[in-house]
Amino acid sequence: MGTDQATRLRELAAGMDGREDHVDHGARRPRGDATPAFGSGGAGEVRTLAHATAFVSGKGGVGKSNLALNLAIALSCRGRRVVLFDADLGMANLDVLCGLAPHATLEDVIRGRARMHDVLVTGPGGFQLLPGASGVAAMANLDGLSRRRILSQLSLLDDVADHLLIDMGAGISSSVIPIAAVADRVVVVTTPEPTAMTDAYGVIKTLVNRGFGSRLELVVNMAQSNEEGLSVHRRIARVVHEFLGATLRLAAVLPHDQLLSHAVRVRKPVLLAYPHAPITRGIDQYARTLLGLPVAGSDEAISAAPVPAGAGEPPSRSGFFKRLSRLLKQGD
Repeated sequence: MGTDQATRLRELAAGMDGREDHVDHGARRPRGDATPAFGSGGAGEVRTLAHATAFVSGKGGVGKSNLALNLAIALSCRGRRVVLFDADLGMANLDVLCGLAPHATLEDVIRGRARMHDVLVTGPGGFQLLPGASGVAAMANLDGLSRRRILSQLSLLDDVADHLLIDMGAGISSSVIPIAAVADRVVVVTTPEPTAMTDAYGVIKTLVNRGFGSRLELVVNMAQSNEEGLSVHRRIARVVHEFLGATLRLAAVLPHDQLLSHAVRVRKPVLLAYPHAPITRGIDQYARTLLGLPVAGSDEAISAAPVPAGAGEPPSRSGFFKRLSRLLKQGD
């Protein structure tokens, strides 16, 4: 059997290669001080700036937006201040998934009709949604005046969030690279579908080649079983290790659950519509992992009433929006 990259990608999609190379697929979060476990701080620390997680995918339809939305609810219901940024500027739809009709979006900020804080709207479960601007190609391609309007306000959002979740558009566009460059972690979402796996590898390859490999994690969504999800990760991680020389960590395996489709149809997040559903338990365990909480037996229902915030904040760091502002200012 050939060992060239094209052959290995075909094996990746088809599952033809039965080898189970060890590629550190058990890690649940990045190592080192640059990306500590959420909730690891203590008394006396300076209040944290937003810890940014960007969600990307190789193709649409893998559940990336629903994951970002419901993870925002899970973190918010555990007392964290969360801003969910709909950064799919071409096809923004998180407001629809929430059943919201925002009076303003990022486009109003760009056009000078509103301030960033005016655009934020409270979503179900208590997080703050920054609605995207459908039809705006990318922040990096805005004219100088529009860019300055955003840059004058972006850093303010670091003061209202502990966690910033960014739902990026599918594929690699000019808007994805600047976000990935300054996010604390980049989560690639895929499913066991062969085309989703190969497209996910394409995104991973681009990000690794841009130098973001140390911050990459994989979520396998819509898995029929935990074993299937682990197998998908092993296959992708093996090709990433062999051809890119990088280690791809596994963030979570989430189950295929028809109740998620039902929740989308009624425009209500699944964590609130079906608090005991398998997908709800899976996303909540993912949130608990991010917060450094135990996950064994964590099958209690999600409550829409958040607990008091303020305990267990992570250490202070350079804010995401400040880093993004500096990046976007380059070339002005």
